[in-house]
Amino acid sequence: MKKLLFAIGSILFVFGISDVFSQVHTLVLQPGPDSGIDCYFNSVIPDIPDPTTITFSANAWTFGGLPGVGRSLLKFDLTQIPATAVVLSAKLNLYYFDNGNGTHYGNNESLLQKVTAAWNKMTATWNNQPTATSLGQVYLPSATDPTQNYTNIDVTTLVSEMVRNPATNFGFLFRLVTEELLTKTILASCENPNTAGRPKLIIEYVFCPTIAADFNYQIEDQKVTFTDQTSGAISWMWDFGDGYFSNLKNPAHLYENQGIYTVCLVVNDSCGSDTLCQNVHVCEMPQPHFYYTANTQMVSFRDSSTLPQLWFWDFGDGFYSDLKDPEHYFNEPGTYYVCERVTNACNVQTFCDSVTIIANAIDNHSKIYKVNIYPNPVHDVVFMSLGLSTASTASIELFTAQNSSLRKWEKKISPGNDPISLDVAGLSKGLYFLQTKIDGIVLLNKLIIL
Repeated sequence: MKKLLFAIGSILFVFGISDVFSQVHTLVLQPGPDSGIDCYFNSVIPDIPDPTTITFSANAWTFGGLPGVGRSLLKFDLTQIPATAVVLSAKLNLYYFDNGNGTHYGNNESLLQKVTAAWNKMTATWNNQPTATSLGQVYLPSATDPTQNYTNIDVTTLVSEMVRNPATNFGFLFRLVTEELLTKTILASCENPNTAGRPKLIIEYVFCPTIAADFNYQIEDQKVTFTDQTSGAISWMWDFGDGYFSNLKNPAHLYENQGIYTVCLVVNDSCGSDTLCQNVHVCEMPQPHFYYTANTQMVSFRDSSTLPQLWFWDFGDGFYSDLKDPEHYFNEPGTYYVCERVTNACNVQTFCDSVTIIANAIDNHSKIYKVNIYPNPVHDVVFMSLGLSTASTASIELFTAQNSSLRKWEKKISPGNDPISLDVAGLSKGLYFLQTKIDGIVLLNKLIIL
């Protein structure tokens, strides 16, 4: 079974092909004159292209009695291989061809270099030849036979880069290591009439499966154990959402505080990476509950919830509170559906119960008070009058819609309809409530401030 080796940092991973990839594919490229992309040029005729030469040469020779250097270019069409494929091997075969120019000669050590710029076989010359890099270049030793073929040349590294980055596939430059006079290598180009003797590239590759990050987790108190479920991952990076990280495959993490944390896993294989994020609830859900005691129409509510952090009460009569243990006066007797909504870092839960209000004689006596508030809506000063037959003192308190107390007044009330004034200047626009306590009676009125 073939093996793949991958290095991450200083760690070397070895995988069997059958463990990671599917079937190995083989592509054989041996183009002819119609589809082949190669050419030759030399320094003696620096501006004349030679796109149809039968030889693929690297030489330093005399041309018409003038010394010069010759090089060749060769490119294969690799578009049949997807860029995400992994090239296992790429072997190039170059064959000797006698076109009347003799045989290999001299110390003809040569190089195959990766071309780094675009070129055209019909126009490439010595003076406009493309650049090439020595990075990853392939060395061919001097021929041991004047008609030697060069077979199974390992160009895997160069071809892998050409496949991985198709836009930079500009092929190979063939040249002598030392371009000294009377040295040459004579091989066949794609123009060779003998089809078997043309340049041949054999590539073995496999398709990379698309990696998809996946994980699950278990929560015990504030400790969370994460388990990677990704297929084929070879490295992991966890972001626990609280400033801590891990590169273990299956880490466990202890959170300092309860809350909802966005946990992200980044996985890598030899082909690429993928990321998955999930919200992890590191806490217990709140369990709402309350009880109450009623004193005629004044009801005291007491929260008995588990793990609440915030409270919101709906008393069922159009009034609300955000206190933990509010008191509320119901203006009219009857049955009200009171709901308490509690919140913590994990969730919101609601509990509702019916509250029955039964009026007594004192409550009925309160109906003799007819409170008149004007203007309503108001900007700065509101006036209040009560039809009292005797003088009295009223305790007046202004509340927000959430039952938060803002201002208080103690006012002497004269008999008749003489109004009292209440300064509400500087308050934000919105709905408010005026609670008036007089002679043991509690009255509640809505007030709108503009």
